[in-house]
Amino acid sequence: MTANEVAQYILSHRETLTRVTFSSPDGAEGGFTKIKLRPVSMKNGAQWQAERFKEDKVFHLNVRAEDAESYILGLCSGYRQINALSEGSADSFSRNGAGGFRMRSGAAGKGSVPAQTGNDRSKDYIIREGDPVPALVELGVFTRDYRVVTGMYDKFKQINRFVETVDDVFRGRSDDEMTILDFGCGKSYLTFVLYHYFAVVRGVKVRIIGYDLKPDVIKHCREVAERYGYSGLEFYVSDVTKDALYDDEIDMIVSLHACDTATDYALNYGIKKDVRTIISVPCCQHEVNGSIAPGGELDVFLRYGIVKERMCALLTDTVRAMILEAEGYRIDLLEFVDFSHSPKNIMIRAQKTGRPHPEKMDEVRELLRRYGIEQSLFRLREKG
Repeated sequence: MTANEVAQYILSHRETLTRVTFSSPDGAEGGFTKIKLRPVSMKNGAQWQAERFKEDKVFHLNVRAEDAESYILGLCSGYRQINALSEGSADSFSRNGAGGFRMRSGAAGKGSVPAQTGNDRSKDYIIREGDPVPALVELGVFTRDYRVVTGMYDKFKQINRFVETVDDVFRGRSDDEMTILDFGCGKSYLTFVLYHYFAVVRGVKVRIIGYDLKPDVIKHCREVAERYGYSGLEFYVSDVTKDALYDDEIDMIVSLHACDTATDYALNYGIKKDVRTIISVPCCQHEVNGSIAPGGELDVFLRYGIVKERMCALLTDTVRAMILEAEGYRIDLLEFVDFSHSPKNIMIRAQKTGRPHPEKMDEVRELLRRYGIEQSLFRLREKG
C-alpha cells in the first residue's frame, strides 16, 4: 500500500476508528516522536484531534475536515509505523524498505478503547473515557491509555458534572476567544480540564489565568502546563483580597473552593468587571458563623453547633446569590457533587442579564442587620 492508500483508509473508516497512532518518525515535520489522532465532533462540525508528543511534552491540535486529507497524508509519509484502533479490532501499517506499507489486521489489544457497559458508562459524557486528557492521568482518574482507573469512576462523573454545568452556559454561544480568571486555583486539575473543554472540545482560543497564595502550588501548575504544551494557561502567586489582578476584558470567573471570604472577593471582582459568567463553589464559610446572633425566626438553628455551622454556610451562599441577583445576574444554585463526597456541595452559577434587582439588596441589608451578621461580599458592595 502507498502512503496515499493508507491515508484514504483512515479517512474512509472515520466513523469506526477510536484512535490512530503514528510512531517511528522518518522525515516527519515538527520533531514529534509520536502522534495520536482521533475523530471528534465539535460545534463547527467533524474534525480530527491530534495529540503530539515531543520529549516530555504534549501538544494538541484540531484539524478541520477540509484539511484532514492533506494532514493525514503528511503523517503517513512521515512515520513508518501506523496503528489504527477500532472497537474490537486493530489494523497496523508498517513501511517496508521499498517505501510501501504492509497492512496487518487483528483483534484490538490492551490500548484500544472498549465499548462502555452499564447505565453510567453509556452516558454521553463531554469528557469521555478514551479522550486524551493528560490532567486526568496526572490526577489518577485515567490510566496512561486514557481508561478510567478502577475505583475512580465517581470522580470521573464529578468532573463531567462540572464540565456539563459550564457547557450549559456556553453550548449555544459562538465565542472564538475567551479569557477566564480562576481564583484560588490550587493544584488546578479542574482548571486543566476546563482548558481542555474550551481549547480542544469547543475549539476556542482560550486564556486561563490562575491565582493562588502558595508559591509551590503555582510552580507545580506552571510545570504541568508547560509539560502539556498548554500555552494559554498562566499561573501567578497572588492574594486576591489585595493584589492587582488581570484588568482587561474578562469572560468568566471561576472560584472553586476558595477559602472563606476569598470567594467574596472573587464574586465582587466579577461584579465590578461586569463579567458575563461567574461559577463558584464556596468553601469554609466561617464569617457568618462567627458573627451571627439571635434575632428572630432563625434562632432555633443556633442551638446546636453542627446545625449552626451548616445553617450559616447555607445562609452565606443565599446572601451571595441574592447580592448577585441585585447586581443583575440570573442565579442557579446547583448540587456540585453528591453530599456523601463533600458537605460543601453548592455551586453558584451566575449569568449577567443586565436587569438589576435593588430590592434584593434591601432584603439582604435587613437580614444582616437583624442577626448582627458580618458578610464580606455585602461589605464590599456597600463600599462600591
